[in-house]
Amino acid sequence: MAKKVKAVIFDQDGLMFDTERLVLEGWETAAAKHNITFEKDFFRDLRGTKPDKVKEAFIRQYGPDIDFDSICEEKRLYSYHWVKKNGAPVKPGLKELLEYLKSHNIKTAVATASGREWTQGNVKSAGVEGYFDHYIYGDMVEEAKPNPAIFLLAAGTLGEDPEECMVLEDSFNGIRAAYAGGFLPVMVPDQDEPDEELSGLLAARCDVLSDVIGLFKNGTFEY
Repeated sequence: MAKKVKAVIFDQDGLMFDTERLVLEGWETAAAKHNITFEKDFFRDLRGTKPDKVKEAFIRQYGPDIDFDSICEEKRLYSYHWVKKNGAPVKPGLKELLEYLKSHNIKTAVATASGREWTQGNVKSAGVEGYFDHYIYGDMVEEAKPNPAIFLLAAGTLGEDPEECMVLEDSFNGIRAAYAGGFLPVMVPDQDEPDEELSGLLAARCDVLSDVIGLFKNGTFEY
């Protein structure tokens, strides 16, 4: 099937930047400082979750006396200082893909559960901030993925219909959100390979971001 794609919407953490592992290290460091048990699966499940929902999960996991704000600040500082020292860990093929989209006049947006400060710090460190037409942050919508709200807002801001927008994601909930919103979901796996359920939702799967270029023929997405 061929589909004209007018815009590509990018997730951030785990897709453009190898930051999911970095954030997990931040949680582990914060947990150790606050003498709470670091349970990897619990913290991995927080990926893409809005802060208020993260707080609810912490209270369920560790009880109402947990110093959530301090733990979050420890995690934030760990990630912030790492990027400041080392630069944003750019995923393979990001710049090649952005150059291709720009040269073919395909609109672009970032739609991330993360905040403005973290996102802008990463894209500026990587030198790619000028490639994106719009940025949509997690605090701009009420519902987190797998609700498609953030992608629908991105499409509306770009002035395009969901069915003419490709969404690039690394996470299960991100793919579910893209599919639910009527977008073209393309997965570039980071920590998790698509299972049978996810595979059934995908328009395509790519190993690295530059492989997405191969899905296009004269601006038309072949799938």
